[in-house]
Amino acid sequence: MVTRCLRSALAAALLLLNAGGLVFGHAALVKATPGPKDIVSAVPAELVATFSQNLDQNRSSIELRDASGTRLAVGGKDPAAERVLRLTLPPLAPGTYTVRWTSFSTEDGELARGTYEFTVAPSPSPSPAGTTTPSAQSPSAVPTEASITPTPSAATPATSQSPIPGPATAGGIDVLLPIVGAALVVALIGAWALRRDSR
Repeated sequence: MVTRCLRSALAAALLLLNAGGLVFGHAALVKATPGPKDIVSAVPAELVATFSQNLDQNRSSIELRDASGTRLAVGGKDPAAERVLRLTLPPLAPGTYTVRWTSFSTEDGELARGTYEFTVAPSPSPSPAGTTTPSAQSPSAVPTEASITPTPSAATPATSQSPIPGPATAGGIDVLLPIVGAALVVALIGAWALRRDSR
């Protein structure tokens, strides 16, 4: 009876081990950047994919295709990481892209393949509010010729009010000269008349 129980337990254990081997007997994709269904606006320099088992360098690969199926880039195993595939990404226009990977496990010799998609979204356009247009400049801030040139009424008031010899100053000398001359003539006439009377 005990022998039969031991045999049944061993058989069940073998079935579980075989089932586990069927489930876990390959290098499955664990995570990726960009990953499945990701939407990115800034495309990174490379795609990095991590797997559940160590990878064979010669039989593991990863590639990128566009919506039409054209192959854009191909990558392979990272020499510094046993479970990582790397792919250098070219500049990508907005759209949907497909990643195809092939993994060959060095732990159990199993080959696996898979695909997933990610999307590149358009970059946000700069806000027009931050731009400066020529119309934003105030016309009053630019000096015009009219604002610089003085008006005739305000131009050089000192020149228009500078003292100019008037007719009163010049006329005083002109009036005195005839009076002095007339006095001299009268004096001469008087002296001549006195001399004449004395003779």
